Amino acid sequence: MEAQITAISNKLDTICGKLQKMDVIESKLDQLENALCELKHENTYIREELAAARGEIIKKDELIANLSNQVNRLDQNARSNSIRILGLPITPQTSPSDVGQLVFDQIVKPCLDSAKNAGELPSMIVPFPGHLIDNAFAIPSKNNTSMPVIVKFANQTTRNMVFRHKKSALPQVKDPANNRMRSKFAIFEDLSPANFNLLQQFSKDSRVRSAWTYNGQVRFKTSDSETMYRVKSLSDTFESIVPSSTSRPSAPVNSSMTT
Repeated sequence: MEAQITAISNKLDTICGKLQKMDVIESKLDQLENALCELKHENTYIREELAAARGEIIKKDELIANLSNQVNRLDQNARSNSIRILGLPITPQTSPSDVGQLVFDQIVKPCLDSAKNAGELPSMIVPFPGHLIDNAFAIPSKNNTSMPVIVKFANQTTRNMVFRHKKSALPQVKDPANNRMRSKFAIFEDLSPANFNLLQQFSKDSRVRSAWTYNGQVRFKTSDSETMYRVKSLSDTFESIVPSSTSRPSAPVNSSMTT
């Protein structure tokens, strides 16, 4: 009888021990549950903070994009009286003081004469380089044969006149690459670096037939349409401008960068 009581007592001790362990486990489970609740609250708070941060980043990105566009417009406006000329006989040995006179003799004066013949200017006008050209300077190039020249005119009227009469007034030469006649001098708008990069981006796109600029704004035509598209923002892409119905890929074509 005593042995049975002892066995029962031992079983009770074992059960009590297990119950105590269960209490400990239950306490730990309660702690884990509390910790999980805290983590959920913390996670919700972090998600809300991340959403707010994303919203702020989007606003700042939009502000940066707007400011970049404004700076680019100001930069391009500052170049509104300027042109870039390729093909003038100017080398590193050419005196800087001679650059303006070369521009006047070979570019400006022939265009003025053409404007006079067209009745756009009085025939008695005798232009002087210093009155028409504010500044003219050569840009260093990799070759020593001809250097690009930037010309800033005293007014936009002279600049526009050069663009209007360059084809009829300036000499033509045969292009050895295709045996066709072309202008001896290439004359372009003086583009801001950002607009120049945009022009290259679109002119290199195989879906673009031709790309050019007008008053600093990049314009282009696709290879399968006569519609002219305008690039209005530095963030514009072919896909954001051209409707999807006409933006299907096409065979590569030779794009041109013209003014």
